[in-house]
Amino acid sequence: FDEPKYDEETSWAKDLTYEAPLRAKVKLINNHTKETKEVEIHLGDFPIMTSRDTFIINGVERVVVSQLIRSAGIYFTAEAYRGRKLFGAKIIPDRGSWLEFSTEPDGFIGVKIDRHRKAAVTDLLRIFADMRGVKNSESEEDIKKLFADIDTGSLKFIEATLKKSPSKNSTDSYAEIYKRLRPGDLATPENAKSLINAMFLRDDRYGLSAAGRYKFNYRLYSDDVKKTQSLDFEDIVLTIKEIIKLNNNPDAEPDDIDHLGNRRIKAVGELLQGRLRVGFMRLRRTAVDRMSTSDVNTVSPVQVIDARRLVAAVKEFFMTSQLS
Repeated sequence: FDEPKYDEETSWAKDLTYEAPLRAKVKLINNHTKETKEVEIHLGDFPIMTSRDTFIINGVERVVVSQLIRSAGIYFTAEAYRGRKLFGAKIIPDRGSWLEFSTEPDGFIGVKIDRHRKAAVTDLLRIFADMRGVKNSESEEDIKKLFADIDTGSLKFIEATLKKSPSKNSTDSYAEIYKRLRPGDLATPENAKSLINAMFLRDDRYGLSAAGRYKFNYRLYSDDVKKTQSLDFEDIVLTIKEIIKLNNNPDAEPDDIDHLGNRRIKAVGELLQGRLRVGFMRLRRTAVDRMSTSDVNTVSPVQVIDARRLVAAVKEFFMTSQLS
């Protein structure tokens, strides 16, 4: 950031925005000739916080209110059925697809991805094993072995789930879940694999956030062991084990979503970070379009990057957001 163009008083008096220009070093690499161009570009003017923790936008002093939100992480839920509780779970990421697990009266454990139709949880298990390169978790016997250590009564849940699922291997499982996500589309193994893997493996599509991973670790690992913000095979196995344990325990209680320990504060920095992410997505889309139409040999980073998209996303937040 450079110094602001005008100080707070002047911005206020002249109906201007108290802002500073942002510069960034951008490198453009030509993959054919391996030639690189590095330049410093102006990424637009961004509102700056004043000494009183406010922002001056077009001469009007504005304040951004912090938001109290349900924290990302894992929550165990329960539904009453004939005098007993059937447990499920919700894995809520900071960004990406929600996973909702539920148990049916016959012991079948299902999972919904983004509130689509329910699939067998064993299908999700095979997919994560395939994604993460975990061996020996394809066949029904392999899957039963994973859960044999809880107690003998717990295998009935896995058996009931396997019995209702038509899949026999990970390719079938990809197809089954793809049918739920894209009903009516042709479920080829390649289509299914690329769609589902991108949903959970790509960092720009899925992230638990640091707070979400912390909550997840303490609920399932009883220690803050893992740092990755994506889900892995072990996370899914432990989630299913916990659901089975809760189902087998008549005194178990679901988590209280309204408990303040399950909520967190999203302050101004994080709210703006979210808008910047949107701005960068738009900027990227424009950059890709411009690169495809411009001459490879003469193109420079300045021609490719349209900083207005980024500035507009931030200004829009200050002008129209309910929290500003």
